[in-house]
Amino acid sequence: MKLETTELNWFVRKTSDRDETFYILVEEELQRAREKFPSSILSMTALVEEVGELAKALLHYRAGKCEFSHIIEEATQVAVMAQRVAVEGDASINNADYQEPNNET
Repeated sequence: MKLETTELNWFVRKTSDRDETFYILVEEELQRAREKFPSSILSMTALVEEVGELAKALLHYRAGKCEFSHIIEEATQVAVMAQRVAVEGDASINNADYQEPNNET
């Protein structure tokens, strides 16, 4: 579902409507994320990465370098990863047998 998330369109809505819209975006992105990345390995790392991307989007928006909808997209991804960590855990942390991949060539 493509929802209109321009700043003007977003902030003229009631807070409850914004909440509902955000929940819809998170639900849809969560389904896509689980299909694309079914494993919870390194999900905490992915969450931290998404938080950094949200911070970057906020700074870029303030500087006029991106649209407001980019903030919503990044916030959605943060929410998705936070939910996945809460619900699925992180296999790289939860699994005592997990070992980091060897990146040496």
